[in-house]
Amino acid sequence: MIPTVLVTAPEHVKGGAVFTECADIAFLPVPADEAELAEAVLRHDCQAVIIGAKRYVGPLYAALARTARGRATLLARFGVGHDGVDKAQARALGILVTNTPGTLDASVAEHTFWLIGSLVRHVADLHGRFRAGEWAATPGTELAGRTLGLLGCGPIAQRVAAIARFGFGMRVLACGRRPRAELEAASGRTIAQMGIDVHTQAIDDVLQAADIVSLHLPSTPETARLIDGPRLARMRPGALFINTGRGALVDEIALHQALSAGALGGAGLDVFAQEPYQPADPAHDLRQLPNVVLTPHVASNTAQANRRMAEACVANLGHFFAGRTAAMTCVR
Repeated sequence: MIPTVLVTAPEHVKGGAVFTECADIAFLPVPADEAELAEAVLRHDCQAVIIGAKRYVGPLYAALARTARGRATLLARFGVGHDGVDKAQARALGILVTNTPGTLDASVAEHTFWLIGSLVRHVADLHGRFRAGEWAATPGTELAGRTLGLLGCGPIAQRVAAIARFGFGMRVLACGRRPRAELEAASGRTIAQMGIDVHTQAIDDVLQAADIVSLHLPSTPETARLIDGPRLARMRPGALFINTGRGALVDEIALHQALSAGALGGAGLDVFAQEPYQPADPAHDLRQLPNVVLTPHVASNTAQANRRMAEACVANLGHFFAGRTAAMTCVR
């Protein structure tokens, strides 16, 4: 009998034919709500569940622990970020956790530039005014020769750097935790080959020098509200701020204040502290600002990236059921 794997409904839709046409595993769509998902785990006696970005806090882990009965169990993240998974709780209960690294680098990097382009050429504003019957002529700004600052220097940031430097002729500064030599050794390329002009470990140096700052860091206790009022104040007057990383990295009230005061020229945001978005304070609602472009956490949501993520999940599950734990892309 082939194993049954539960897939939260949004991810089942995204996975499409990869899931429905798989002959070795039966993928069953279920609600993403934790209580309903936990109940389905018990009802179907499942060892493995594919989940999205939604945060799970308790019942799901308890349900997998009950179905284990000496067997391994698995939470497979459809995506890369895994801050919605309580990894300490999973470890304590012997639940493996995997993700799909590398599958969404291209889609997120491209979306970063759609946000930048929308801001520098006023696309959203001009579109709205055009539909209202106005023939506006707001001048835009070219990207060539401008300085892009990247906070984070992982695979997505490196792809953004290449697009910026080699595609638009921008100057690229990048800030990462690893020293330059370690970064180059890990990637097998020099920073120049990545499209990076200057690499540093000092965030403030990037904030103070960049015309556009783009955030590409994971959500961890150390990065919570990394971009706060004092750091936003270090950015150049009129600079643009882009976040396709994680909403928890930004103090959204401080960002609203910087934008509404005119200290920043604009922001392009795909991720938020609370999703679906709710302002931290009704008086600081980012949706009310004219110099902000907002998208609902869709940077990785392309047909191509969804297929890659589904295929990576299936590969991890194949290794899981065959007992090849070492071959899985496990996270800690």
